Amino acid sequence: MTTTRFHVLALEGMSLSLWLAAVMLNMISVLWLGFQGLQWLHDGHWTAQPPVMTWIRNVCPGLCTYMDNPHSWYGIAKLAHFLSAVPSGLALALIGIALGVLSVSVSDHRPLAPSVSRARSF
Repeated sequence: MTTTRFHVLALEGMSLSLWLAAVMLNMISVLWLGFQGLQWLHDGHWTAQPPVMTWIRNVCPGLCTYMDNPHSWYGIAKLAHFLSAVPSGLALALIGIALGVLSVSVSDHRPLAPSVSRARSF
């Protein structure tokens, strides 16, 4: 097996895993928001969803302390601030859509433009 074929297979595998993660996150967000909507129809009031940051802090309490640090990388701090304000279902949907777009960009099979070695003279 050549390295080019191995590279193509690796890209296909990564694209498939990103696509599956995107589908799972979007399905979870739809089910989460649907369950909340059914509760709203039953009870008559909209229950507040916990933000995603509470779940992230429970998953990796020691490793994720840099997200709350104001001196950390600015992009991570902005992302943590955004995720602390957005409800879980919406955040999962946004992450799923981003993974789907990334999956499509990884699996792009358009050929590269041929290189021009010399100019034609007319």
